[in-house]
Amino acid sequence: MQLRANVKYLLACIIMLLLAFIQCYRTVHGLNWASEPDFDRDIAYIHSTLTGHYGQDPNMAGQYMWYNPMIFLSETFIVKLTGLPINLVVARSGAFLNLINPIIFFIVLVKLFDYKVALAGLLSFIFLINGNLPCWGAATYSPWMVSDTAVQFLFYLSIFFCFKAFSEQKIIWFIILGAAIGITFLGHSAPVFIMILILVSIQGQKIFVALKQKQYPLIGTYFLQGLATAVPFIICAFPFLYYVYGKYHLHFINRVILQCAPGVFARKETLNLLKLNITFSLLISILGFIWFYLKFENKVLRKIIWNWLIITLVMYVYESAVPTADKMLHINLPDTIPAFHYFFYFKALQSIFVGFGLIFLFNLLIAWITKLAKKEITPKLSNNLFIAAILLYMLVYYPIYSNRWDFTDLRQEAIDKGNEKDKIGVYDFITKNVPSDNVLLCEHGLSLFPVMPTAVKMVSIETYFSNPYVSYDQRESDRVEMLKDLTTTAPDTSKKLFSAYKVGDVLLSNADFAKYKQPSFASSNVIYKNSSFTILSFNIK
Repeated sequence: MQLRANVKYLLACIIMLLLAFIQCYRTVHGLNWASEPDFDRDIAYIHSTLTGHYGQDPNMAGQYMWYNPMIFLSETFIVKLTGLPINLVVARSGAFLNLINPIIFFIVLVKLFDYKVALAGLLSFIFLINGNLPCWGAATYSPWMVSDTAVQFLFYLSIFFCFKAFSEQKIIWFIILGAAIGITFLGHSAPVFIMILILVSIQGQKIFVALKQKQYPLIGTYFLQGLATAVPFIICAFPFLYYVYGKYHLHFINRVILQCAPGVFARKETLNLLKLNITFSLLISILGFIWFYLKFENKVLRKIIWNWLIITLVMYVYESAVPTADKMLHINLPDTIPAFHYFFYFKALQSIFVGFGLIFLFNLLIAWITKLAKKEITPKLSNNLFIAAILLYMLVYYPIYSNRWDFTDLRQEAIDKGNEKDKIGVYDFITKNVPSDNVLLCEHGLSLFPVMPTAVKMVSIETYFSNPYVSYDQRESDRVEMLKDLTTTAPDTSKKLFSAYKVGDVLLSNADFAKYKQPSFASSNVIYKNSSFTILSFNIK
């Protein structure tokens, strides 16, 4: 296409981005807290990093970082740069930082396909494909800095570098690809698993063909390409890889985290998940899939897209079956990451197929108009009509889009959380007055909020936000035992546990504090109290 024609596509892209940004900005405007526990975990890591403890588990004494650092490091930088409160930055920054995702998605589609596919794919990516799924359930532009949503642009860049590497067969592109995947690992593990499986599949097929044809020098070339990818991956991933592999050897103990199926992805919600995905855009994507299968000719890109499709679908089904096999058949299959992460990137590919489908339908419409009018439509007019059709589709769908769960329910939940003044009072007191290396004992329900974001150490944290390389069951059992000793008249039996965990503070609801019984082996005094909670300084004799 000529540059002048491309400018029209770019302007349409900007219009879509602006309307989406306005909606996302309105969603987070005025918020001081975000609702999901993921944000509280990030706040804890930010506190820990700001106090010079990068690499440590912020909530578990003597343990190491177990969650990818890119998001909380970017938010730490914003806090240092602006001086804004951590909770405010975490709640509001997504509307701005996440803009990079649709921008990179559009650019990569332009590079891999053309402006038409890119614009139609962007329409689906921002407005259509998510439907009423949560932002971590389908690839889209969201105002929330959830890990899947925030770092997906790195996956799209890796796909582009993968295409360049296999199409040009130059070592430099394999080096860039390895570095991109390594940086992606700093953001999230899900796209890294997908990219590695894509590379293993494509390169494995090539090695098999070379062996079959006895072209042994080619096998050496393929292994050299793999080495050129692996080395920069290790170097770029090292700031996180050092801890999860160097310290923990990737040995998961708390496997329940890997089988997390939240919200609509719970097995009992399978029918509801299907209903949420049976939409008009699904029909368009099926048309696009058929067109791609029959007509698309670039062999390298076809191979990458097919592997992307098959890997995300197969791994989603496999990871969904792992918990069932474990519970019902007592078969412990290898785990990678929770199933919904694979579904997330499957939906990104669906947006690309929507792009092909919309172009196919538009071409049918143009052919029908041409036949009806008995007059040929010029390419320039056809392009203008296509852009207008995309923008019209966006405007018609916008009222549905603006009432998405991400924008309505999550905002209200965030407002409700900001109104929990007593919990926020506990958070403020701990962050200002309790040393972060103190170990605080609290009930299960308080371990996420208000305690987790303070970065103070705890005996046990809620299952899905506990360190997966440390035994959860043992620590949870010990926590229950210690709290039981503090609120019953039974003889003191947990002195060894209090000593082993070095408990220095106790947070109780006022209802539990009314039943508080100071154990014979310790002394305590109230250091904070509001209408709902009491914090005790706890000293073992």
